[in-house]
Amino acid sequence: MLCLNTPYGGSDALEAVEGRHVDPDTVLREIFAAEPKRVLESVHKDMGGQLRYVISSTWRQVFSREQIERVFRSTNVGFVAVGLHEKWETPNRLWRTDRIEEIESWLHRYHQGEPFVVLDDDYSGTSLTGIDEDIKHPLAARVVLCNAGVGLTVKHLPIILDALRRPFTENSKERADLPESGRPGRNVWCR
Repeated sequence: MLCLNTPYGGSDALEAVEGRHVDPDTVLREIFAAEPKRVLESVHKDMGGQLRYVISSTWRQVFSREQIERVFRSTNVGFVAVGLHEKWETPNRLWRTDRIEEIESWLHRYHQGEPFVVLDDDYSGTSLTGIDEDIKHPLAARVVLCNAGVGLTVKHLPIILDALRRPFTENSKERADLPESGRPGRNVWCR
């Protein structure tokens, strides 16, 4: 959703933070695409900077918290580093699990009822596809899937902000209070 793998991807970022890349400063400056960064920054500002971030990306399997924070700070999205949740990553198991299982596991363990949104792309987040079809699912109307290779765009803003402003309770899974464009203290899962 931020890293579009052009011109650099996750392995470049890891080499950069470990001091093994020939041009680490350029990698860290260009690892995240400009528009997705602007969109995430806009969300953060619109929510008064009161967001906590949880990482469900495969990056959490190879980056330490300190390395993840360095990447965010070096790419001018330091607010994510500052806002990392104490439990900053979804559970990381030895066997392969789906993204939805990891997020649900994190919610089961640490969620305290605050509004949240899950941001992912349609390549990595395939297990999140179709969530909105089940209005009783706890993630209904709280998942935003970006196009892989495009990332977050301004068209995602109303949906993201709606999810972050709408209280979460067991009975809030209904769609009646959602704006038409949104049908598809606050935590943001970043892929």
